[in-house]
Amino acid sequence: MKYSKQTIIEGLKHSIEITEQEIEGYSKPCDKRVAQGRTAHREFLKKKLKKMKEQLKELEDE
Repeated sequence: MKYSKQTIIEGLKHSIEITEQEIEGYSKPCDKRVAQGRTAHREFLKKKLKKMKEQLKELEDE
């Protein structure tokens, strides 16, 4: 099944919004016991967000 370019762009924008909200959630203060895990997951989300933004830019430039 092939999706239209506009549908893919809208999906990426939605995913970017959700990921940014998750990053905000993981940036809030927390227990010292879970801080290291939250930090690692937040960094993973930041990398994922960067890749999604690059992919979105490529699609919009085409």
